[in-house]
Amino acid sequence: MAEETDSENEGGGSGGGTSLILVLVIMILALVAGAGGTFFFLSQAPTPAEAVVEIEEEPADPGAEFQERLLSLEPFVVNIAGEAYPRFLKLKIELEADSPATKQELDARRPQIRDATILLLASKRLPELNEFEGRSLLKDDLKIRITSLLASGEVASVMFTEFVVQ
Repeated sequence: MAEETDSENEGGGSGGGTSLILVLVIMILALVAGAGGTFFFLSQAPTPAEAVVEIEEEPADPGAEFQERLLSLEPFVVNIAGEAYPRFLKLKIELEADSPATKQELDARRPQIRDATILLLASKRLPELNEFEGRSLLKDDLKIRITSLLASGEVASVMFTEFVVQ
């Protein structure tokens, strides 16, 4: 009986050693698989020279072209027809030209643009300017009038960057 107990202890000890070896083998296989996967994915990545070529193909600044076509006008302060007491409109306008060449022509015609704008603004009444539809119609009217002053090209949009009625 004593011999049976000794043989059971020896058998139990070798089972623990086998599981330790099995765990070590699995860990080594996982490390080898991870290293192989890393090598595979890194070898597929573009070289730095290819990455530079891809970056050069992208536009430098998408807003730069828009800024080249944008013309800022000085603020307008005009009397508008109101009720019993005088009202004033302060308006700052940005014009977007359809091309940089049109922007240059707009810049050269600033006095004409200011004159046409002041005449149009002074003809407006307070209720027209207080509503969204009235402001939209004002933008459309300005676009048509300013485009009619140009020899070539057109105003792509009129933007109000400041609109104050007092």
